[in-house]
Amino acid sequence: MAKITKIEPREWKKAKIVQVDVDAKSNIDAIEALEEWAGEHGFARVRENFLRVIVRTDGTPVFRGACYKLTKEETKAVRYELDAVAKRAKRIADAVVISKAAG
Repeated sequence: MAKITKIEPREWKKAKIVQVDVDAKSNIDAIEALEEWAGEHGFARVRENFLRVIVRTDGTPVFRGACYKLTKEETKAVRYELDAVAKRAKRIADAVVISKAAG
């Protein structure tokens, strides 16, 4: 399981951009952990396909990614898109029910 090991700056709650180190077995695991952390803390991950690998002072390699604080407009946009996805999913589900009922 991937684990967030370091966030810079230390006062990251006040920061607009942060670097996050993730101890993970793979790039994909690190990205998933970083996405989860970002979502829980009002940030979005910078869209890197491959996170940087750095070696800590103790010799342990970890993945490093960057995140930025979501603005109010970006947060609204995310909610707007999620609402649109939910509406599309409902239309599809309703169409399937009608189709099954028809025969």
